[in-house]
Amino acid sequence: MAPDERSRVEASQALTAQLGPAAAAALMECIPPFGWHEIATKSDLIALERRLDGLERRLDGLEEHLGFRFDAKLHAEMNRMIRWTVASVFGGITAISAAVAAVAALLA
Repeated sequence: MAPDERSRVEASQALTAQLGPAAAAALMECIPPFGWHEIATKSDLIALERRLDGLERRLDGLEEHLGFRFDAKLHAEMNRMIRWTVASVFGGITAISAAVAAVAALLA
């Protein structure tokens, strides 16, 4: 049964009366303010570590999968931008060439 605050105070007072304040305080620090059934054991911690390792592996796989998807989308977008840039540059060169040819025809 988990000790409540009233029972802890009563135990502390009884220990103080029997052993003195320093010994009572030292003993009371050894008693947790919750039930012993709530304390984690080494096997509990090992099981938790295994679960966290499994979760870490799954997250690493998800991160890798999302990274590949992001890389593929980035690659496709960069290809699209390069095509538009090259087309725009060639279009600009063509327009400038046409303008130069028109001015040369007017001057000739």
